[in-house]
Amino acid sequence: MRALIVVVGQRTEHWEGFFAALARRSELEVTVLAADVTRLASERLNKLAGSNPRFSFRIAPHILSEARTGHMASVLFRPGWWRALRAEPLPDVIHTLGEPAYLTTLQTIRFRNRFSPETPVTFSAAQNVVTRFPPPFPRFEQYAYRQAALALPATPAALAVLRTKGFPGPAQIVPLGVDLDRFHPQAPPDGPFTVGFVGRLEPHKGVGDLLAAARNLGCRLLVAGDGSLRPLVEDEQRRRPGDVEFLRWVDHERLPALLRRMHALAFPSVEIVQRNVVPWIGVPLREQFGRVLVEAMACGVPVVANDVGEIKHVLGGGGITVPAGDPPALAGGLAAVRDRPELAGALRRAGITRAPLFDWARIADDVYETWSRLVARTRECRSQAT
Repeated sequence: MRALIVVVGQRTEHWEGFFAALARRSELEVTVLAADVTRLASERLNKLAGSNPRFSFRIAPHILSEARTGHMASVLFRPGWWRALRAEPLPDVIHTLGEPAYLTTLQTIRFRNRFSPETPVTFSAAQNVVTRFPPPFPRFEQYAYRQAALALPATPAALAVLRTKGFPGPAQIVPLGVDLDRFHPQAPPDGPFTVGFVGRLEPHKGVGDLLAAARNLGCRLLVAGDGSLRPLVEDEQRRRPGDVEFLRWVDHERLPALLRRMHALAFPSVEIVQRNVVPWIGVPLREQFGRVLVEAMACGVPVVANDVGEIKHVLGGGGITVPAGDPPALAGGLAAVRDRPELAGALRRAGITRAPLFDWARIADDVYETWSRLVARTRECRSQAT
């Protein structure tokens, strides 16, 4: 079976483990077509292609980028983009790692209709807020709903949004995952109590609340990330010399070692309203998953997170949740992990137990079986028609 996966922007990096797990299957040939991706993501996927003859990676030329427009929905392939696939056989299944309203989803479906009209199309979805995009995106979204054979939403909330917006077809929950061969527990670290944060330094990540909570607690703080609020972290580092360690973006290969330096991971996301698509339309931004939560649980790191978006669903019983936008509550949750060894141990064990639910190998197996059934059904219909 041959699968074509189309992905744009930051989502490429989120799904690299999924691509690697699929590539390990001897029954499957995978092509990933990406656009508007980082140099590092491109290097890693080219490396995977170089080490596995059943995996290939192609870059699609594009006109619009996320950096230019502020949203992945408006990334646009250049006319003739499909020529990047000329060396590839036609796929048996096509999957888009992007919301159905995205321009690249529309372009992918049109590619299918032109070159391989019987090939089933599936799509991923992560939106957990009913967002009404400006015209013409709603029309593209409904078109994708009619054309798709199956939706693979990341969470139950994402599935509920699809249903609310009119998707009538079958669906299967497919979360983000973790590579358990790399993210695995070790003994808790020695030394002073250290709270860690990994993520984008943007307002919706609650960076200011994190700094206030750590300051009130008087603990060490390890921050890894970058973004528009970097000056806040740099100011805190100057204010608390020796107690705040700040690292710019850390390569994902180094993340397990970084997580194991933490006594607790803080995840203080808050809900905000974005206006970066068009200024007069506010788009609620609510945490859609939080991949680092799963990675921390796999490493046995207790998590203290805000109760917003899909955080509680991802954590299950593998972490503490506190009210969003409340630095004293966040500090209280972290203090409980610091001062109550039995609680820290229980959270550690709960996270380690929960993490295998998000194992990339398991997720890839489930998706492969789903695609196999779709392809078999398509071939059966084709043979009956002839």
